[in-house]
Amino acid sequence: MTLFIKLLIGLLLLYLNSYAVSGQDHQDCPTWNKAQAIREVNVLDAQLARWDKTYYFQGISQVDDDIYDHLLQQRALWRGCFPQWVSAEVPASSETPDFPLRHPVVHTGLIKLANIQAVMHWISQRNNLWIQPKIDGVAVTLIYQNGRLSSAISRGNNTQGEDWTAHALNLKGIPRQIRTERSRLVVQGELFWRMDNHIQRRDGGQNARSKVAGAMVSQALSSEAIDRIEFWLWEWPDGPEDMADRITQLKAMGFTYGTDNTRPVASFEDANRWYQHWFNTVLPFARDGVVIRQGNRPAGGLWITKPPLWVAAWKYPAENIIAEVQSIDFNVGRTGRISAVVNVKPVKLDDKWIRRISLGSPARWRQWDIHPGDRVSLTLAGQAVPQINQVIWRLEQRIDVVAPDENRYHALSCWTAAQGCEQQFVSRLDWLSGKQGLNLKDIGPKTWQALVASGKVTDMTSWLSLSAEDLNSVPGLGQVTAQKVYQQFVSARAKGIEKWLPALGFTFIPAKDWGTLDWAMLQERSYDDWLSDGHLGKKGAAQAYEFIHHPQVVLFAQRLKAMGIAGF
Repeated sequence: MTLFIKLLIGLLLLYLNSYAVSGQDHQDCPTWNKAQAIREVNVLDAQLARWDKTYYFQGISQVDDDIYDHLLQQRALWRGCFPQWVSAEVPASSETPDFPLRHPVVHTGLIKLANIQAVMHWISQRNNLWIQPKIDGVAVTLIYQNGRLSSAISRGNNTQGEDWTAHALNLKGIPRQIRTERSRLVVQGELFWRMDNHIQRRDGGQNARSKVAGAMVSQALSSEAIDRIEFWLWEWPDGPEDMADRITQLKAMGFTYGTDNTRPVASFEDANRWYQHWFNTVLPFARDGVVIRQGNRPAGGLWITKPPLWVAAWKYPAENIIAEVQSIDFNVGRTGRISAVVNVKPVKLDDKWIRRISLGSPARWRQWDIHPGDRVSLTLAGQAVPQINQVIWRLEQRIDVVAPDENRYHALSCWTAAQGCEQQFVSRLDWLSGKQGLNLKDIGPKTWQALVASGKVTDMTSWLSLSAEDLNSVPGLGQVTAQKVYQQFVSARAKGIEKWLPALGFTFIPAKDWGTLDWAMLQERSYDDWLSDGHLGKKGAAQAYEFIHHPQVVLFAQRLKAMGIAGF
């Protein structure tokens, strides 16, 4: 390759890298100043370092893999966003465990295929493929000398690990002696927690991996751990070149888990059948996907501590997904109830796009302590309703969020379009035109919002005096829509008090019990009268009396009477 071509390629790569960074800055980078950028990156660095220390020193993962991986990516993004202030390279930790035992063959890790397209492409480029469940457990190396278990080494840093031999010799699920003529045999696999009638789609992970990790770093194994922890064998690094031969020999040695559920696949369709089958069938272990392997692979002595090209993971749909909080909205309903809504950067979970999550009351929002910029873990509850199950990361410098004053809003507030009343007022109008009220066809929140924004509707009855010309001039309605709205408004004048009062929010008397009641009769009723008729308790009687005598309601009743509405 000539010097000119090398220079040209170098300039092209530099341009593409600059373009990618600029695109990243525009789309995903937060708008932080130097001090905040340094602070946020340093705080995330420190948390990841603490998790790493716990994992490497104690073998315990304090955070789910998906959350950890997401925050690793988040750190890389932030470092790439602010190269002028923070280095793109993560500083090496000064606290690394001094693992006592070296693995005879390193642990490589797995490529994670991101989607079905990636799986199809990966399979299409290879042959002699085999598939097996991806066990949700703790990786380990077992060494046998003359058929007897002599050493068990935790995964550690993939090159060296902790000595787990003492515990391994006490676990019923690890063969202590195998049938082999080899003087030394090394296998890699997963320690998993045996479960009863476990279906992954239904039951999820159930924290099975943490149970194993906790048991293996404990001073003494519990009787349950001794009985429940089993060994799944997923590699014999120096075994025969042919996969079928390896499986046959491993079965003969006495290894059950791993050999029984490793199946040949010739296409994506084959792989997908096993992927779905193991997701929906009963198996004695938690699994978070499948592993697809080439039957032929290099000898163990050639492996390195990086995911190889001859094996990949295809994970099951996440039980949870992580989303970035963009804003918090507070909606005021017709009765003055305030609900908090978290808006997130759109994410897809189980074929459903999630953009908004309802939290309920402002008090619930305060309990969660969620602000823009935070990262939350989402799940789908019954009927595929998105819910927040965890706040996984909070920014160090938080964006203030001010909730509405809950004392301002109640069942009798906001009868007009006064400042701060827009949401409750439009909710009242939407109720008024709905089936439970005047049943005005094709008139919903957007229509009322347009009318309120134009200044044409200022209270609960002002719209009755609008002409067709008035409606034609409302931005966003259009002439055809305006005419339909006008016809519905005209029809409202023909409805009587039994429709109008529920439309205004008087829901204390069932429609079937209205009888001959009119406005004058309702005005004459005392609190005791409401209480004695048997429909209402003390609270309901008080609410009914207060509603009928509220000044705004009285004013509306006078206007409706003047317009000739029956019953007023």
